[in-house]
Amino acid sequence: MCLIKVHIKYQDDISWQNGAGCDYKLKDGQVDVWRIRISSNLVLIDDFFKVLLPDEIIRANRYVQKKDKLRFVVSRGALRCLLSKYTNQPATAIKFVISANKKPYIQQQNLKYNVSHAGDWVLIAISNTEVGVDTEEIDHSFSYKEILADYFSKDEINYIAHQGSSNSFFLLWTRKEALTKATAIGLDNNLKHIPSLNGDHELDGGLLASSGNWKMNSFKTDENNMASLATEITAGHIMYWDVNFEKFLPGFKQSVL
Repeated sequence: MCLIKVHIKYQDDISWQNGAGCDYKLKDGQVDVWRIRISSNLVLIDDFFKVLLPDEIIRANRYVQKKDKLRFVVSRGALRCLLSKYTNQPATAIKFVISANKKPYIQQQNLKYNVSHAGDWVLIAISNTEVGVDTEEIDHSFSYKEILADYFSKDEINYIAHQGSSNSFFLLWTRKEALTKATAIGLDNNLKHIPSLNGDHELDGGLLASSGNWKMNSFKTDENNMASLATEITAGHIMYWDVNFEKFLPGFKQSVL
């Protein structure tokens, strides 16, 4: 396969906008990133449950830990509620279709999306182009040094060692995971060959099962969570939306049920 390019940068100046201002239009290749605090939306857990389909309810009930069940219900319910606004259809009418590369998308408008959750946060990226998002809670007790040789290149290992903090490990990890999620290759033995340092990188497209170029934006979900967003190079402006379904979008739950 041909060589492809990946441009990677860190954004420390992103501004989370009130979700009430979103028009759900995705003009000119726009990518919308939604930040949802789980604990702030638990009061709507019953409403989120109502938009789930039977197979999703079965999946939710399989979780042994209550916190895992609640996280799934909020993230899946929030996804359906948001997609209902982009498609102008009831949340329960959203149909998820699996593409040839095994990535889900929305049949009604060929919408692409990706979801990640960690700690108290859910991130949802929505676009008309392929996207991948990952967020990780920065766990300073995690023994990341034990796995560096398996998943990171020598330059990446040197970078993490020079920075001397777990923040740098989770930054690079979210980048690798976001890119593999965007291209649907999954985490595999080639992870150490997938770039994660700032700058422009050229690599064999076969590593990502992709013939197109990509760009990566990294940012913090909050002070304790790192995140990265991978998009096709043709993607447009990225908007960052902060949403509490009860506080920021009055009447939202009535409009999607």
